[in-house]
Amino acid sequence: MGGRRFGFIRARKKACFTQESLAHALNLDPTTVGHWERGRTEPLPYKRPKLAKLLGVTPDELEDLLAEGTDREVSKPAPAARFTMPGSVTTDRALLPEPPVKVPAPQYEPSLKDALTTLAIVAGVDGHGFDDPEVVAFSSQLPAKAIRGWRAGVTIDDVERSGEPARVRDIDEVITTTKSLDQLDRQFGGDYSRSLAVKYLTDRVLPLLRRPASDLVRRELFQAAAVLCEVIGYMAYDAGLHRRAQHYFIQALRFTQEAGNQAYGSFVLGTMSHQALYLDRPDQALTLAQAAEHSAPSQSLAVVSTEAAMLEATASAALGDASGSIQALCRAEASYERHTATAETPYWMTHWDESVFASFASSAWLDLGDSKAAEPYLQTLWHGTGQQVRRQVFAAGQLARAALLEHDVEQSAHYGNMAAEAAAATGSKRSHRIVRDLLVRLDGHRQLRPVRELTDTVTELLPSEAP
Repeated sequence: MGGRRFGFIRARKKACFTQESLAHALNLDPTTVGHWERGRTEPLPYKRPKLAKLLGVTPDELEDLLAEGTDREVSKPAPAARFTMPGSVTTDRALLPEPPVKVPAPQYEPSLKDALTTLAIVAGVDGHGFDDPEVVAFSSQLPAKAIRGWRAGVTIDDVERSGEPARVRDIDEVITTTKSLDQLDRQFGGDYSRSLAVKYLTDRVLPLLRRPASDLVRRELFQAAAVLCEVIGYMAYDAGLHRRAQHYFIQALRFTQEAGNQAYGSFVLGTMSHQALYLDRPDQALTLAQAAEHSAPSQSLAVVSTEAAMLEATASAALGDASGSIQALCRAEASYERHTATAETPYWMTHWDESVFASFASSAWLDLGDSKAAEPYLQTLWHGTGQQVRRQVFAAGQLARAALLEHDVEQSAHYGNMAAEAAAATGSKRSHRIVRDLLVRLDGHRQLRPVRELTDTVTELLPSEAP
């Protein structure tokens, strides 16, 4: 058995692959890449040319990467790539230790001390770039447990407080920093600012949560920390680290109990529903969306109820329940009208606008196979993408789906090219998957020139998603 191949790991990350996505690109089991990186096995010879191409290295460079930690390792390996974490000294990743403790399964912890400890472990592993396969896989048992924990509302504050008292300015700092990190992620996507966010959580926010504070400051501080956790979770979700994302989501939900913010708890359940939809688990997505809608305050934050109803509509459509989907869409429209009539929107929902509404509505109608009903929402979505690359990819992908429903393969391929070009500008795994899914939908039309040209574009710009 060999040692860890840190050079191979660095090359994979530089090419914007997780272990799971690289395995998928090579049509392999998700655990295979992890075995390669631990020196347990090696890629078969016929897989190596494509592997080298995906990693952006020459065949000889790939052989050197695979030789690390084995008897054929070169005597003087090339210097390891270096990276600089914000606020820290330059560090060699190859010198980093293995994770000090096993990462626990994501679960709702009534004990605040246990919740903080678990979050510290996850953020510590996350911040050092470890890719434990156990933190990549989605935990299908979590949604039901999260709902039960949230509804039970049992909390135990067993944290020993120390240090200077937390103050209002600390809350303002966390909110301002979180907004900036979220804006970076929405503009560029693809895990762009997650390392910064995780380091800020570890070095600044977690210590703040252990300080003494007045009841008001304490509640607001935990609310701000909950938002930061949800934002980091979404970044991990976008990067394809789904179990890790669940860890952050569940701690956001737990902190929301400390903050006493029922509306935000509903919002987090909605985010978890969104992730389940992406992972083709519409049944779990529906359960989470319904829990979110039932938990949302009736009148105070209509936008939260709107998103929950939209998620229920999308999940129902994915399950083939046209009646349930349309009923949920009607509730969402009524709720959104109440939202637009009020000027008050919390900072963690300011991204929610007409384009977001249109994205959900278009998804539901397209899943129901009704491109005509989706058309006005698609136009709103297309004109509201702004500078957000992920929205551009999503809008182009939705228009391609609609064109295919209308049997206009050429137009579908046209929008597919637009989606591929936008997706190439971001490392967002979700954006890349939109392009891959479109190619799958067009598989029966490969003989047509527009589809062949789209395939060539994807092969050039997004080789990991090429057929």
